[in-house]
Amino acid sequence: MDRGIKNSHPRLRKFGPGDGIEWLIVGLLFAVSAVGVFALTGSVLSALFVGVLVGLVATGVVAML
Repeated sequence: MDRGIKNSHPRLRKFGPGDGIEWLIVGLLFAVSAVGVFALTGSVLSALFVGVLVGLVATGVVAML
């Protein structure tokens, strides 16, 4: 096996139970975006959809950091 491939680190890491700050960031982004959309539109379904979408993007961004 090539040494460069063997010693390389993966780009994304998985969240563990000890990553409380990362989970807090993702949770706050989900909550703020969902509440903001609900306040603007009054629709629970669209607020949850946008909140989940923002949560998934935040999870990906925090996993790359």
